[in-house]
Amino acid sequence: MNYDEIVEALSNRNHIQSSGFELLHEISAYINNDAEETVARELVLRALDKKDAFGEFRHILDAFTRQVGLFPYLTRENLNIRDLIAYELHRPTDQSEIVFNRVQAEVFRRLDVGENVILSAPTSFGKSRILDAIISTGRHKNIAVVVPTIALIDETRRRLAEANYEQKIVTQVTQRSSESNIFVFTAERLIAYPDLPQIDFFVIDEFYKIDNLEEDDTRTVALNQAFYRLFKGGGQFYLLGPSIRQIPTGVETRFNCTFIHTDFSTVVTELHTVDGEGDDTERLKKLAEDISGQTLIYCQSPKRANEIVESLVDSGISASEKSFDDEYEWLSNHFHPEWIFQRALKFGIGLHHGRLPRSLGQYIVREFNEGHIKFLVCTSTLIEGVNTSAKNVIVVDRNIGNQPYNFFTFNNIRGRSGRMFQHFIGNVYLFNQPPQEELPLVDFPVFTQGDNVPESLLIQMDEVDLNTKSKNRIAGYLDQSVLPIDLLKINSSIDPADQITLAEHLWSLSPEKTKDLIWSGRPAYKELDTACRLIWQFLTSGRGKSGVFSGPQLTFKAWDLMKGKSIRERVENELIPGQYAAKSANEAVERIFSFDRNWAGFELPRLLMALSTIQDHVFTARFSHSGDYSYFAHQLECLFRNPSVVAMEEYGLPIQIGEKLTKALSLSDDLDEALDQVRKLEPSQLTFLSRFERDMLQDLQAGL
Repeated sequence: MNYDEIVEALSNRNHIQSSGFELLHEISAYINNDAEETVARELVLRALDKKDAFGEFRHILDAFTRQVGLFPYLTRENLNIRDLIAYELHRPTDQSEIVFNRVQAEVFRRLDVGENVILSAPTSFGKSRILDAIISTGRHKNIAVVVPTIALIDETRRRLAEANYEQKIVTQVTQRSSESNIFVFTAERLIAYPDLPQIDFFVIDEFYKIDNLEEDDTRTVALNQAFYRLFKGGGQFYLLGPSIRQIPTGVETRFNCTFIHTDFSTVVTELHTVDGEGDDTERLKKLAEDISGQTLIYCQSPKRANEIVESLVDSGISASEKSFDDEYEWLSNHFHPEWIFQRALKFGIGLHHGRLPRSLGQYIVREFNEGHIKFLVCTSTLIEGVNTSAKNVIVVDRNIGNQPYNFFTFNNIRGRSGRMFQHFIGNVYLFNQPPQEELPLVDFPVFTQGDNVPESLLIQMDEVDLNTKSKNRIAGYLDQSVLPIDLLKINSSIDPADQITLAEHLWSLSPEKTKDLIWSGRPAYKELDTACRLIWQFLTSGRGKSGVFSGPQLTFKAWDLMKGKSIRERVENELIPGQYAAKSANEAVERIFSFDRNWAGFELPRLLMALSTIQDHVFTARFSHSGDYSYFAHQLECLFRNPSVVAMEEYGLPIQIGEKLTKALSLSDDLDEALDQVRKLEPSQLTFLSRFERDMLQDLQAGL
């Protein structure tokens, strides 16, 4: 039998039952050929998908499973002595419940003896299980785990909390560290964390984003800075990501590490082209009616995801037996009755994109993983890192935003199909041809220091680590007298040239025009507007994003947030007829979400503090006094609410529920204290909460 004939036979349970031994004999030919290792492992996975059909020959399949290195799929009680010995040798420690596959075991052993490892492996490989095993050895006092998104902070935190490690898990910049800690941060938070202790071991998840300068230079600079800071601190490292074929020559020597690329996969991915009549929407409806199993539907943007969800809802597809009436009522009351999110939920269809509140994003993924909803329509924010239990991935679009995705990103998307211990075979349905295969290379800007590396990163590095060209590029910043180099470094990720230009502008202002910039506490509207206009002119390059397209508009939205209106009230304001009115409830809701997350929660406080430090330097020199924007920036970052409430939104508790708890229980504004208060609550006794609110509180407690 050839490969295709074996695959066809393994899809037929009756054929396996009648000819199981013959099939295993055919598979053995691939297993015994070292050049066919990947194919052999795939055939074994397909056989494991129908393992019970092999009857009396299952022990042979167990032996094959051992031979191809898939030890986690073996059942200890059913193994013979030879297989059992090999099985036990793939535990990280004698007491560990973890069993590694062959390549996982190799990576763990390297890390366990102190090597630095850069690992490129498929999505289903189980890279995080290696981290869990390293933590469980107890050898490292302080560990840092750098993840690309805040959604992954909570997913990682929950997984680590469940293991009950001795170290304190720190996820917020405001949290105090303990004697021994696991810091789970984005790169921005790691840089901002005060008094970070000596880190013994650090991990960077999705490390390929270190080479993402063209798409998002601010966050990429932060990631490079975080890596550089941790590496210079002397910690051992483990960088992990998918589908990387190559790193620049010299990186392994410079960083004293080993690069391991493996195609070892623990699931099989099958690609299917979606043909048929009609446009994409019509073909998707037909496919949705026929498909079985949990299904992700990938779209290029939040707007496109909304359109796809609307079409599925309008088609009458219902994909859940669970009633979501309580959730529908709560979401309608607190956001808007016409928002597509809760309307889709009633039909068992989930929606996930980067503009959602993180609590709702976590909620919808949880409902999907628990099988309460069948379809989850999503964008790349879910595809890149958040674990799901999808058997199928439908790739409707070929873009991310307005740009075609490359082969690397496509691999990331299709890697979300199948799930270890749940789906041996994942299906990917393509509406467009996949991109041409390429050999992804990940650059390390702190090492190669090419022309595209921003000077905001170079000035953060020690002189000894800069090449001659880089030294020349930043020489002007060391020689100028407008702003001290230490101040330029404090405002990391902001172009130092922009900072100097802003400072020169402040030096040129007449005393009368500086009055609206010298303020502390909460500003008056004119004071805030003056600051926002300067930020827009000098620190954003005038580029609109996240629904803000001018300095005055930035002022208006920040001021509106400060007035303390509810999210529902602010959504209604976006729908008031006028030139800038939202065209739909979906757009209005997402405008509020986008501003709160991207501007209020991150960008504007960062830029306000940069302006604050610069005006402080200039005006102190000019007038012997200056403003201080730190209080307002902190309040803005917390959306003018109790900081613990905003932090717990990341833990999975919607802000509206957190505010109810604050009013009823005087919730502390110190997060650690607030979490202790929440741990002691008995949700069933909190009669002022609805059933849905109590469920969300219980989920928060379960993850602590």
